[in-house]
Amino acid sequence: MPSSNLQLPHLVSFCASFELRTNRHCRPVTIASKKWAAQCPYLDHEERQAVAGLQPGLLASLCYPTCDVAQLQFIAQVLIVVVHWLDKPNAAGDERFIDQVCAKLPRDRQKSWQPRFRRHLQAFRGARVLVQTDNERAVVPDLESYIPLRQESSCAKILLDMIEYAVGLHVPDEVYEDPILRQLRRNAYDVMAWSIDIASVASKQATNDKHNLVLVLMAERRLTLQSAVHAAGALVKKTVGAFLENERLLLAQLPSFGPCVAADVRRYVQGMRDCIVGLTHWLYETDRFFGDAGDDVRDLGWVFLPSR
Repeated sequence: MPSSNLQLPHLVSFCASFELRTNRHCRPVTIASKKWAAQCPYLDHEERQAVAGLQPGLLASLCYPTCDVAQLQFIAQVLIVVVHWLDKPNAAGDERFIDQVCAKLPRDRQKSWQPRFRRHLQAFRGARVLVQTDNERAVVPDLESYIPLRQESSCAKILLDMIEYAVGLHVPDEVYEDPILRQLRRNAYDVMAWSIDIASVASKQATNDKHNLVLVLMAERRLTLQSAVHAAGALVKKTVGAFLENERLLLAQLPSFGPCVAADVRRYVQGMRDCIVGLTHWLYETDRFFGDAGDDVRDLGWVFLPSR
């Protein structure tokens, strides 16, 4: 008989070189987020009830540790709606929330940031619809096509987009598309998306959602579930190493950007670090993946597979 439990890699240890910081406004924003969700027109009753366990205020506080309370509250609201779109990709009537997001930016940053954010958000929602369609057809993607799709469907790009809002940065388009910075972002997307995949693999097994790195590796390489989990963990660890190497290369070329842009790029890179380590720790704090067993899973690694 197949094993009823699974040992996950210690994801937190992969981020040991990143400092975990927490925004000092975490508690009031957490309370305010629950009140906002209770009145949010985009959420149904079940989603509103789930916000307390989701802990969007904590996720925002760990990923954006330096912004003020108003910024943090708004980011938490964005995260609540993004999770809504994760679970209900065909939801209609909430598109005007995007306009509210863009309107929050200082006018001088809306020109470059807003089109990028809208493009990423549209790609995210399109990817979620594709994921839903594949699952309805019992399609398991191959690894080559899965990786770029997961960069879109995981909302990792949206998390990194919010860095510029939270930290007050302006990264010009030509610098944003620098090859090393672009690869650094891809490393960050993959680390965050695949860490979520590992954390959610038990629930994915129960729901027949095949868009998960572990399940893709399991099908493509003909691995057992436990071996596929180990392989996914190895990929995360390797990609963290690639991030650190690309970070070193990028920081070495900062002087070529000029002093003002170089300062913003350095803060943007720190923002990526905050998002990676913040999301990784949040995986064990929210009840979305492990219920109330997050501390035990983080310490021991064992999760129980639900009966099917």
